[in-house]
Amino acid sequence: MIPDFRIRQLRDKYLELVQLEVEEFGVKPTEVRHLIGRLGEFECALRVGGTLAHRANQHGFDVVAPDGRRISVKATAQKSGFIAISLKTLALADDLMLLQYQAGELSLVYYGCIKEAVAVARRYEQAGKYELDIAKARSLAAQNPAS
Repeated sequence: MIPDFRIRQLRDKYLELVQLEVEEFGVKPTEVRHLIGRLGEFECALRVGGTLAHRANQHGFDVVAPDGRRISVKATAQKSGFIAISLKTLALADDLMLLQYQAGELSLVYYGCIKEAVAVARRYEQAGKYELDIAKARSLAAQNPAS
């Protein structure tokens, strides 16, 4: 298990790297989604006091909360649009945390039951996924402020 202080260090280094890519190399944040995705996992673990999944790219979930709930983390730099949730791995996660990267920071868009999130998402059976509109996730979070 990685201690909180180390996760915080990793989160800060990833944040610096994203900012370097954006400021020094002129890359749009949406083009470094792999970095932002990992940054989101660190942020989620810190926010909930949880632990990272045992392996990178764990199927279905990224963080385990102190109460054992498995959290699928989605982090995006998109201002609008959709995030994908796989039908194949949906049953492996209990909760969803959606974070948005803007102006050098991650903000919480939604944190709650993944089933509630997919209930308002579009389902694409042939593609094997749901697409959750960021605006709908924000609206769902506003309806359930305890999430």
